[in-house]
Amino acid sequence: MKVYLREKGSLLLTFTFFYLLIEFVTFQWVEFSVLPESFLIDFLFIIIVGSGVFLFKSNKLSIIYITFILGLVMTVFLINATMYSVYFDLFTLQQLTLLGEAASVFNFEFLSIPSIIVAIVIAFLYFLTLTFLWRKLYRYYEVIPNYYKKTLIVMSTILVVVSLFFVSGIKSVKRFNNALYVTTFKRASLEQYGLLGYYYKEAKSIFTGILMSSQSSDDDNIIPVMESEPTEYFGLLPGANVLTIMVESLQGFAVSEDLTPNLYRMTQEGLYFANNYSENKTNYSEMLGITGNYPTITLKPNSYQYDFTHSLPKVLNNKFNYTTSYFHDNVGSFYSRQSLMGPMGFENSYYHDDLFPGMKMWTWNGDYTLDSLTVEKVIENADFNDEPFYYFWSTLSMHGPYYYGPKNKELFEDLGYYQRIDEAVLNGSWVNPLENGAEADRLRLRHYEAAVMDFDKALGRLLYELEVSDTLDNTIIVIYGDHNVYYHNLHLEIHDSEASEYYNVDLYDAFLAIYNPILTKTYLENNETNVIEKFTSPHVIVPTLFDLLGLVYNQNIMLSDSVFSDSMHVFYSNKLTAFFTDKVYSNDGYELVFSKDDVDLLYEEEFFRICEEYRRRLDIINYWYDVTKKYSR
Repeated sequence: MKVYLREKGSLLLTFTFFYLLIEFVTFQWVEFSVLPESFLIDFLFIIIVGSGVFLFKSNKLSIIYITFILGLVMTVFLINATMYSVYFDLFTLQQLTLLGEAASVFNFEFLSIPSIIVAIVIAFLYFLTLTFLWRKLYRYYEVIPNYYKKTLIVMSTILVVVSLFFVSGIKSVKRFNNALYVTTFKRASLEQYGLLGYYYKEAKSIFTGILMSSQSSDDDNIIPVMESEPTEYFGLLPGANVLTIMVESLQGFAVSEDLTPNLYRMTQEGLYFANNYSENKTNYSEMLGITGNYPTITLKPNSYQYDFTHSLPKVLNNKFNYTTSYFHDNVGSFYSRQSLMGPMGFENSYYHDDLFPGMKMWTWNGDYTLDSLTVEKVIENADFNDEPFYYFWSTLSMHGPYYYGPKNKELFEDLGYYQRIDEAVLNGSWVNPLENGAEADRLRLRHYEAAVMDFDKALGRLLYELEVSDTLDNTIIVIYGDHNVYYHNLHLEIHDSEASEYYNVDLYDAFLAIYNPILTKTYLENNETNVIEKFTSPHVIVPTLFDLLGLVYNQNIMLSDSVFSDSMHVFYSNKLTAFFTDKVYSNDGYELVFSKDDVDLLYEEEFFRICEEYRRRLDIINYWYDVTKKYSR
């Protein structure tokens, strides 16, 4: 027994040490504490997983086992290090469903070279440790009698002790047992429970969701209804057309009277939301602008059918016979849009092959189809005389990387965009935020601005078509950015910020304007300016449109209310899995990790109250998508 415990125990200790080392490095990389806050949970999982060494009589097999597990943990470290440095994001098992999309947009600039060096150093130390142990403990193989009898005793003892902890009344253990959707606040949960504890809970929630979908019935599809409160603008534009444009990476600094006159018009003649923020992947922001929510569980539209009876196009199509169409110059399989847009309520969906039949598909090198070309195809397939209509266009040409694709660089040069930008900088009508920065970043921002100018040209074409069809006054135009300009870490350079300062809310400003002449005229009757300083995000778009159209919605299935309501708005980021406003930031809605100097106690209290309400709604939204999904094949 002594030899048995010495050999297997040394491997368990080796596993424990290197697991904790990798976890420590991971935690420091993503700005966590030294070790998990609930270290007991972490330690219990280390024992559970590490005790697998007892199952193998051969020490070689035991070494292969712990090497495999540590290899997985090291891989998770490398992925987290890369994702955090590029997106401020952390890895979840749910993201495995997006491997195809991730591979297609991957850029070698994303690789975190320092993390790779650290991984190599740890792997070398691990190899030296195993070499030492082999020479000292396993060099002379000794047969252990009654091996599996002893293993049964040891494993039974470990399982009993661990089980006693998990059924105990210890506060941290109870909190872990009761946690349902750990991905809702993955940063806080990961820091709380550690790598093994967090990924176990996530895997369990995914498996539970699969079981729930197979056992769901029509009675399960009932969620509590909390009808929205009409605002003073409720029903101002009944039956109006809706044109929503989600613009890739659009931020307010890119808008100027000289370079982007049509976007500038939206800020002057429409309602301009000067404190709008967004930090999500494109598909998340897209769905927020269509349905008003996005669950924290994985959506798999290729495998399941979901109930989108609450989405804007579904309601407008079913109740009022709106013509509904979606446009995006990408393949339909990307983010599973071809399986998602129909159920969400779009009668027609147009992707690259529909808009440009026979044209070779672009690649992710910056040479994207110009928005000024795509808009012509949008106009061909849209009928602005066929009222009422709801059209949604996701743009593309402002996607990074910037100043890479030779084709678009030449096009922007030929179209005179670069020259106009340089002249605007010289005469002071536009300021490049990185004018005094590194030349490479200055050129990238210049290229980005040229892409914005091209979208502005496309917007002008749409406004012209609406005017000549005499439908402009009866159309609500929503223009919003999905996220900031994050490629090449430009968002960090613009704000002179470090990657560790993920809580710097200024990093996440994004454009939002709602244009309708009647709306603006009515709003200015009671307000001095069309610029709205209230904090907003893409979550407000759908509730606001429902409000203007005179439609009551279930607040429990929306994560925000109409922008015209008196309630404070808080943004929940599916990407950061955190709550924030333009003044405060919280990883879980219970404690602040950042606040600006002008924040008082009353503001904090209201912020936490809204966070608690949104946590409740997130649970309902997750429940809804869990129980309504049905196998589609």
